[in-house]
Amino acid sequence: MEKRISEKILKSVAPCSMFCSTCTGCKYGEISLHATELLKLLEGHEEFLDKNLKAQYRDRLDEFRIFQKRLKKFANPKCGGCRNGGSSGCSIKGCIIPECVKEHNIDFCAECPEFPCQKVNNSNFKETTIKKWLDGTQKIKEMGIEKYYEEYKNVPHYINYKNTKGD
Repeated sequence: MEKRISEKILKSVAPCSMFCSTCTGCKYGEISLHATELLKLLEGHEEFLDKNLKAQYRDRLDEFRIFQKRLKKFANPKCGGCRNGGSSGCSIKGCIIPECVKEHNIDFCAECPEFPCQKVNNSNFKETTIKKWLDGTQKIKEMGIEKYYEEYKNVPHYINYKNTKGD
């Protein structure tokens, strides 16, 4: 009997093993959800600052407006995920993986008998993206998608960029 993968996991983890749910571009991701909640909690704050800041602190109102504008962008990203063809905000333009998993009738590259395939190695992906794909997909193969999801669902999407030099 084939085990059914939950919708939550399918929405959270892209076919390539990367987590959509922690990406700034994801409509239904954690960053969008938290930014939306923060905007709700900050309703009226701009007006409060405008009415109550002393002259020497007026620059804080401008800072808040810049912050609020950026927060609105985080709250309203464009990407609906690659599983439904809605990856308009994805940073990997022309990604071949969503179509490939459809052709193979699988949910993740880890389920493919051809993994690791030359399609990805011959693609226009950056070397760091290929490595992330290989590592994540290998982990899914080894531990299964449910354990992979549980272990990595709260890992920051961009953690690999932190403290890197020249990458």
